[in-house]
Formats: sequence, C-alpha cells, structure tokens
Amino acid sequence: MKKIILYTALMQIVCILFSCNKPSAEVFQPAREFTPTSLSISASDTVVTISWPASVNSASGQTYTVQISEDSSFDGTAALSFITDAIKVMVTDDSIADNTKYFVRVKANQNAAGADSYWLTDTASFKLTGRQIFKTPSSTDIIDVAAILKWTPTAGLTKLVLTDEDNQATDYDLTDAIISEGVDTVYNLKANTTYNAQLLSGSKTMGSLNFTTQLAVSGSNVIDLRSSTDSMVLIETLPTAAPGSIILLKRAMRYNIPSTGYVFNQSVTIRSGLGFGDPAIISMSANFDASGSFDSLTFSDINFATIGSGYVFNIGNVANIGTMSFINCTTSGEFSNSLVRLKTAGDQIGTLEMDGCIFDSIGVGAKYAVVYANASSSAIINNINVTNSTFYNIYYFVREDGVAPASLKIDACTFNNFINQAGYFINYSGTAPATFKINNSIFGSTLDPSSSNGIKSSQGAVFDGCYQTSDCIFSANAFSGVASYSGTAASLFKDPVAGDFSIIDDNFEGRKTAGDPRWQ
Repeated sequence: MKKIILYTALMQIVCILFSCNKPSAEVFQPAREFTPTSLSISASDTVVTISWPASVNSASGQTYTVQISEDSSFDGTAALSFITDAIKVMVTDDSIADNTKYFVRVKANQNAAGADSYWLTDTASFKLTGRQIFKTPSSTDIIDVAAILKWTPTAGLTKLVLTDEDNQATDYDLTDAIISEGVDTVYNLKANTTYNAQLLSGSKTMGSLNFTTQLAVSGSNVIDLRSSTDSMVLIETLPTAAPGSIILLKRAMRYNIPSTGYVFNQSVTIRSGLGFGDPAIISMSANFDASGSFDSLTFSDINFATIGSGYVFNIGNVANIGTMSFINCTTSGEFSNSLVRLKTAGDQIGTLEMDGCIFDSIGVGAKYAVVYANASSSAIINNINVTNSTFYNIYYFVREDGVAPASLKIDACTFNNFINQAGYFINYSGTAPATFKINNSIFGSTLDPSSSNGIKSSQGAVFDGCYQTSDCIFSANAFSGVASYSGTAASLFKDPVAGDFSIIDDNFEGRKTAGDPRWQ
C-alpha cells in the first residue's frame, strides 16, 4: 500500500512540473541557400560547361563558389576554385589540364538570407580531351614497326608523345620543319600494339589519336618475292603456290600479267610488303579468272594497272569463292568493263569486301558496273561490304540481275562523277538484298544528270548520315533519305577532277562524319 501511495505522489509531481507554461526548446538549424540536388556537367574537347539550380532563398547579388578537383573527396587544394554570380559557367583547358579526370562541387555563399550552403557535389567525373588537329591516318600509314602521323600545321607545338599498352611513354621532339609540315614518322614501334599519340603545346593537348600497328608478316606460308627484279615472277609463282600462301611483292615494282591472264583455283593472298611509299603494281594485259571452289582471294595494298585489260576479274568458269577481298587497293588507267564480273551460271562469291580502296575510271567505256553479276540471274555475290573507300568516274556501281542476296552494306565512302548513259548506281532488276544499308557516305556530281539513275530494287536502301551535293542529280530513281549539301562537288572537294576529295568547306555538316575518312 505504501508503494502505491509513493508512486502516485511522484506522478503528481511530474504532471505539475510539465504543466508549467514554458516555451519549447528549438533545435538549431543553420540557414542553407539550397538543398543539394544535382549538377549538370557537359564536357567537350577544350571546354566544360557546369550549371546548377539557383538558390531557393537567394537575394540580389547571390554568389557561388565553384571548385574543380582531381580528388572526388576534395581533400587538399582544388585544381581550380573561383567565385561567380552566375548559375552556369564554362571552364576551358586554359585553366585546367587536358586528359585529366576531374570532379566538381558548388556551394552558395553567405548572404543576407543566411549562411553558406552545403556543398553540392556531383559524383560523376569529366575529362577534356583537348583540341584535335590529328588527321585520320590511312591504313597504309601504319605498318608493323613504324607509323606516319599527320596533323593540321599548327604553331606552338612542343612535342609528340606515344604511349603503348603498358603505359610506357616515349617523347619525340618536333623540329620547326616537322611542325610546319604537319607530319612525322615514328620508328621502333612494336608490332600488333595499340598506341596513343598526343601532340602537346606545353602542357596543353592539341590532338589525341589511337592506332594499332600491323602484325608482322611471317610464317611458313609466306612467299617473299621482294628480292626479285623479274616482272614475270608473280605469274610464274602462282601455279606452284600452296593453298593459303601469302605472296609478298616489292613496293613500287611492276608485275606483269600477260595476254593469257591467270585462273585462280585455290586460296591465296597477294600483298605489297610492309613499308611506306607506292604499292606494288599488277600490270594487266588480260584479266584474272577463277575456277572451282575455294575459301578466299585477298589483295592488299596493290595497284591494278590496265595495259589492255577491261577487267580485273572476269570469271568465265564455274567458281564458288568464299571471300574476295580488296584492302587498300587502287586502280590506274581506264578499265572499260568491271572490277569484278561473274558471267557464268552458278558463279558465286560468298562475300566481296572492299576497304580503304580508291577505284576510278571503271565501266564507262563499255557501260559496265564496278561489281557485276549477271549470267541470266544465276550468278550471285551474296554479301557486299564496302567501307572507307572512294569511287569516281564510274558508269555503274553494283548490278546483280534478278537475284536476292543477303546484304549490301556501304559505309564511309565517297562517290563522284558517277552514272551516265542511263546507268544506275545500284540495280537489282526487281529484287533486293535482305539487308540494304548505306551509311555515312557522300555522293558528288553525276556524270550526266539527264541520264543518270539512282537505285532500282524491290525495296529501297536505308540511308543514314549520308549527303549529296547540288550536282548529284538523277533523272529517275533518286535517293531517298539523303541530306542535301547546297554546294557543288567542286565547292566541297579540293580537286575532284584530279581525285583529291579532301573536304574544303569547314561549314559542311558531315565534315567529320561522312565520306571516306582519308578526306576528312
């Protein structure tokens, strides 16, 4: 009973104490100008744009502190710290280094409405890549142990730095002559290795480029003809070469194909030996042919020169070739007919590849296509892949009569002075490939606007990122889905008559994205 009375008395005392009318205790909260949400950061080659929401309670003259640091925790001294009254700022590589990962934070500074805000920090990083004055190297500029690097001549360059896959960097001093010429050749590289090249002006990056050196050509299947000075050595070697042989030719040397031509019946690769300078020349009095079934024919870094032949390949036997490839090849002289023609029933090429090539003056004389499969709708090239190449002075590009192949894909190519005398750019005679895509390509002037046709097929090609000049005019079957360039080919290209398709209009929308990359 005593315990109950004591407990009741204590409870009464507590109630009396809490019934007193006193102000509630307040928990202190310092004023904050905004609640951190997010920053907007957009970086390009030489500038980063940073923006954020305005302070909720900001008064006139509100300022902000912006800090940029290599450390996401912002310990130590920031790389850049400044005060601004804007909510959007732009920082260039005059203030911070290129190719360095940075983080950003922002706070509103104290004003009449309250104290400094919390820091608004973005967890994402950014990096400025620096200016890009490097030109895209052609595949012939890169060999196994050396590379030719080219750039837009720019004053103030101080050095070239190459960094390999193991992060080992090598500095190359640049002489005044090299800087003004905009080209340097670097040696003693490792084969089959990816390098990053950087051009520097002091600590500022003026260009960054990745490239991979080629594999050294070696093995028991290599037949090296580079020590021979006999122009007939190639035609004499081919009949005895084992299947799968790689035949190396001496650069700039001429190898003759006689009036009897040559018929391929097994896989072989014919290429110029690695090095710089002009490629080996296959001088053709007559065309190549093929017979039987075999895996592949590859031509790499070869100039096909006609001294009477109307074709490079005119396949008159029954042949089934898995893959035929032309890599970094060119033509000289006028081939009146075709680069590749299948004319016999049952002829088939599984895949025809052209990459890094420049082919001109083909088919105009005889009204033939660069690539032509006829034989009364019974010859077929099942896949055609054309990339990074240039074609000009051609009558027709692709003609496959009445067949339905798997694909035709064209990417990053330049065409000029093409189609006349009622020819077509592409003609499938009422059929179409299952995949039909043309991307990132430029179409210059047609040879005869009154008698030039575009594409004839049962379904149109899908174009993406392509452009045509104002003098690319078709009398029928015009392209659909190709952007128009307001100028002529002569105003877009440096010297199209001489075969120089370097883009000279800095305002051209596709300058860095369309056409054969060597001209960008």
